[in-house]
Amino acid sequence: MRKVAQIISIAGHPFITIPAFILIALLGNEITTSKFLVALLLIGGLFVPISIIIYYKTKKGTYSNLDVSDRLQRKSLFLYAIPLLAAVTTILYLTGQPRQLCLALLFALILVIISQVVNLYIKSSLHVSLNIYLSFLIITQNITAGLIALLLTGIIGWSRIKLERHTPKEVFWGILVGSTVSLLLLRVEQWLP
Repeated sequence: MRKVAQIISIAGHPFITIPAFILIALLGNEITTSKFLVALLLIGGLFVPISIIIYYKTKKGTYSNLDVSDRLQRKSLFLYAIPLLAAVTTILYLTGQPRQLCLALLFALILVIISQVVNLYIKSSLHVSLNIYLSFLIITQNITAGLIALLLTGIIGWSRIKLERHTPKEVFWGILVGSTVSLLLLRVEQWLP
């Protein structure tokens, strides 16, 4: 079962699920220059630099693994992720990208900031919180696919516990943070005209 949990954990890593979602949602059936540039900004401006940082710090021994699953080591990860996410969100807003996309990035930023604060006390599961958030974004486009993504997030949570990367309490906090921010986003979208 540990091998299965490892495969699920890798497949459910936000650095795999979120870029895949970005490519599917933005590019979809119709690839335009604008959609391509936004996807390039999101992936190249967020995931590529953070991946390089994580890889470098893991290779150097600063991080014990690519998941940055040590609570104290994770503190420095937020110092890179938050400014990059804020910069990309600002660029999308200033270039007049669709409101729904800008809001999704803004609330992703809020999720990461809340995760940083929670990390001061407990290492909540970013695998779980980010995939719950992603599931809610999918639900707004396709309820069946979103519910399947939510179910898969539960399996990802199980894998994180099985691999001893998180305790049940830490997975619970990931669920709480991801669900709360997702529900707030949905509420704000309802309030806006």
